[in-house]
Amino acid sequence: MKVVAILLMLLGVVVIFFLGFIGLLGFAMAFDAPGSADSASNWVFAILMATLPVIISLVLLVLAFLAFRAGKHTRSALIGSVFGLALIGFLVLSVTSSFMAMRSMKNMKITEMENERLYPTQNYIRSVEGGVDTVIVFPDGIVAYRLFREGTFHYAGPLGDLNGQRDSIIYYDKPDTKLRRDELDQFSDAYGRKLTDIYKIR
Repeated sequence: MKVVAILLMLLGVVVIFFLGFIGLLGFAMAFDAPGSADSASNWVFAILMATLPVIISLVLLVLAFLAFRAGKHTRSALIGSVFGLALIGFLVLSVTSSFMAMRSMKNMKITEMENERLYPTQNYIRSVEGGVDTVIVFPDGIVAYRLFREGTFHYAGPLGDLNGQRDSIIYYDKPDTKLRRDELDQFSDAYGRKLTDIYKIR
């Protein structure tokens, strides 16, 4: 039991360093949002999240060491087992998170492939001097535009999103949207169907 107690205390040192590193990262990330550094409650939360796990781990390590020094090796090992449980919990969490992320990515890929099969990319164009402007409806429901300027597409960006029923375009009414809502009826597909006849513009 003496050797086990020593190994668990060494593991505790490793866990403390790891928690300290994670705490520093979390502390820095807590102030990513604009204005978060001005919030007193955010400072308290960030400091507690960064330091509390380290302080608790240090207390446990000191208790384990004092028990070991007093010759109570079994008690020291029991206290140190918290570090072992923490490591096991971290490994289980990592494996579970990785599995769930892989499953989520697989489901997203399946959904993406199914959308591409059911809803191929659609192009709606209007002729302009020297070329064409294009509105593109992608399988994932994103709608974008490309505006022809002097031989190249100088302007490109998002135009909106399809609604859940895929019968309307939720138009991005923003100052930097180069294609105006009232111009959309000028775009037609290869069959001569107007964009505004296929999709309502909201």
